[in-house]
Amino acid sequence: MIANFLFLSGSPQVNYKVFFEIARDFRKGGLTPDNFEEVLNLIDELPQINVRRDSDYKIFEHLNLKDINQEDFSIIIRELLRRGQEKSKKCWHPEACSSSCNVDGSGQIIVSAAHSIQNNGVLSKIAKDGHVTTFSREEVGFKGKDVGKKLASIFWGFCNHHDAMFRPIEIINYTGTSEQNFLYAYRAFVIICHKKIEASHFHNFGSQSENDIIENKNIFDRAILDKDYDAIITHVIELPLFYPIAVSSGFYLDFDFEGNSILHSENRMENIYITVFPDNGKTYCLLSYLKEDENLYQELASQLQSRNNFKSDLTVLLAAHVENIYFEPIYFETFIACQAESILKVFQQAQFDVQTLDSQGNHVGNLSLTPPDYLKNIEEINFFGY
Repeated sequence: MIANFLFLSGSPQVNYKVFFEIARDFRKGGLTPDNFEEVLNLIDELPQINVRRDSDYKIFEHLNLKDINQEDFSIIIRELLRRGQEKSKKCWHPEACSSSCNVDGSGQIIVSAAHSIQNNGVLSKIAKDGHVTTFSREEVGFKGKDVGKKLASIFWGFCNHHDAMFRPIEIINYTGTSEQNFLYAYRAFVIICHKKIEASHFHNFGSQSENDIIENKNIFDRAILDKDYDAIITHVIELPLFYPIAVSSGFYLDFDFEGNSILHSENRMENIYITVFPDNGKTYCLLSYLKEDENLYQELASQLQSRNNFKSDLTVLLAAHVENIYFEPIYFETFIACQAESILKVFQQAQFDVQTLDSQGNHVGNLSLTPPDYLKNIEEINFFGY
């Protein structure tokens, strides 16, 4: 029998060696330090990915490798996430360096655990007994996972000195100033790029992904240094009720609400940044993009306003594209958990693509198979339950 984890080596989108290394370290699937190098050498002898067959894996039979079960798979994924997090630690501020950041005794920058969503502000408002609920990253599908609010939304993206730049949205009530809107969008930008770098420890996103991050960071960096907060355009949607939902994230869209294609440049991927938080009996939804991307997203923003179907339209954007999202636990169990199957369907629909390979079987990109009408929310998912 062919051990199931060996088939990871046939996917050009993943760095299978990292998965195998953790399986070796944890002694899973029959991988050990004694046979690890032989396994890697045998993988190098396999045919190119695009012509590989199951029978080609018979060369591993003498090693007595075995399937990795779901429990062990979850253990490995958690370790993958941890190692990716360690790899991605850095201060994102444009002036970050050993002379301006907090450093340790050896001069190394001390990167602190920062909240992408305010712990003592937004998260405190939606927590129940000190916990919030999010979608589990270690489980298949969209099962809920309770997280202590002190640990929720944490990422290692700034030193303490430069994390202070977010005080206008941490300690001052939201009034919709251009600086506040910019900072919410900037934090959403940093969190999605930071998480992508974490994930690149295991996933092969290609050189274009790295270039997207660099080019977008250059634009944000210039705006921060010049205090040009109008570099961001933000559309503010106020829902008249308090919904215990918190979001800080970003994504790109291939289609608008009418199914029209959104044509991105080849230089960088133009993103939308979304922030959701409740305050003063209302729920604020901030939809932001760079001013120089206005030609791509202004029509989408106009559609959002003219459709006047905010709860459905915002829900499908969040369900299809956002992972950094938190709910009050009872609210999640009451209104969200029952929609898990539909949420998964919409998420997969929006993220579904096929690998494109060159003649040597190398991964050169992905072809999106997202249907143009997915924003119509045919599944009728609703994150805003009352």
